[in-house]
Amino acid sequence: MVGVAASATPRAEAVASGLGSDFLHSREWWGLCAASTLLVLICYGAVLRQQLQLAAGVRPQVLDSLRRAACDMPFVLVLLLLCALSFAPAAVSTALRGFDAVALLLTAGGCALLVYVFPAWPALIARDLTPWAAVGASIGMVRGRWREYIGVIGILLVAVLVFILLAGILIGMLMGLAGQGAVPTAGGLAASRWLMAPVLAAPVVYTTAVSVVLYRAGQPR
Repeated sequence: MVGVAASATPRAEAVASGLGSDFLHSREWWGLCAASTLLVLICYGAVLRQQLQLAAGVRPQVLDSLRRAACDMPFVLVLLLLCALSFAPAAVSTALRGFDAVALLLTAGGCALLVYVFPAWPALIARDLTPWAAVGASIGMVRGRWREYIGVIGILLVAVLVFILLAGILIGMLMGLAGQGAVPTAGGLAASRWLMAPVLAAPVVYTTAVSVVLYRAGQPR
C-alpha cells in the first residue's frame, strides 16, 4: 500500500509546487521520481520476500522483509537493467527508423525473452544469488517449459489488466459521486491515492504470488 501511494508523489508535488507542467521533468522532479520508484521497488521486494517465506512455511516479519529488500536494491537494479537489455534492439530500431514493423517484431521478441527471466527476482532472494547467477538460474528453470510459463504469465497479465480496468471504473464512479473537481489539488491527489492503495495493492500481491509459484514450480523435485 505504501508503495502504491508513493507512486503518486511526483504528480502531487508538481501540483503542490504551483508550477504544474513547468515542474514536470525538471531536475527536482526526476529526483523525486527516482526516490518514489526506489520506494516502490523496495515495497515490491518486501512483499515478494514475504510470499517466499510463507511458501516455505516460515512466518514473515514485515520490518525484516523491508530491511532486506532495501539491502537487495543494488542487486535488483542490476537485475532489472539486465532484463531491460532484451528491449535494446527494439529501442535502437525505433530511434533509427521509427516504430515500424521491424520495431514491433523486436519488441515482441523482447517480451518473449522476458519470460526466461520472470523467476529471476524470486531466485535472487531465495538463493541469495548475484544478478547474473539469478538470470542464469531463471533461464534454466524456464528452459523446456517456455509454453507453460508464458501461458501462466499471459493469464496473469489479463487478470491484472481486467482488475485495474474494473477498479478504475469503480473509483471513477465514486469520485464522480463525491464531486471530484476537474483540477486536482495536491491534497486530493494524495488522499485519493491512499484511498485507492488497498485496491491497487491487490494486483501487486497477486503478481508476487504468481512469481513465487512459478519459481517453486521450476525447482527440481
